[in-house]
Amino acid sequence: MIGRSFALLLLAVALAACGRGGSAATLDAPIQLAPGQSAVFESEKLEVKFVGIDSDSRCPSDVTCVWAGEVVVRLTVHKDGRTQELGVKETEGLPVEGYTVSVLEVLPRRASSQPIERAEYRVTLKVTRPTSQ
Repeated sequence: MIGRSFALLLLAVALAACGRGGSAATLDAPIQLAPGQSAVFESEKLEVKFVGIDSDSRCPSDVTCVWAGEVVVRLTVHKDGRTQELGVKETEGLPVEGYTVSVLEVLPRRASSQPIERAEYRVTLKVTRPTSQ
């Protein structure tokens, strides 16, 4: 009986943690998010949420293109009661609230014959604190 109660308690705690919608993250470490998911940097009191894709003009992997194209990721950053929304291109980073938010990779890769559904996107982010010069 105690084991069953303990298991139910663990399940309740796990469900409560999932309800927050954020994955624990650390600075300088890549984290992959799906649309609507957040990376929570507890020690920094910082949250970065992957809202969605603003535009995706990347050249399909099965086509030869003159221009490689680009993908722009829509993020929101919450810090100290303030929220900033920004668009960041893949392989680029932007300074925000004393940190640099970089988009390392956007998946899946495009194919000419298959449109990508919003829910299929995954973005790999890295948040760093720039060093002082």
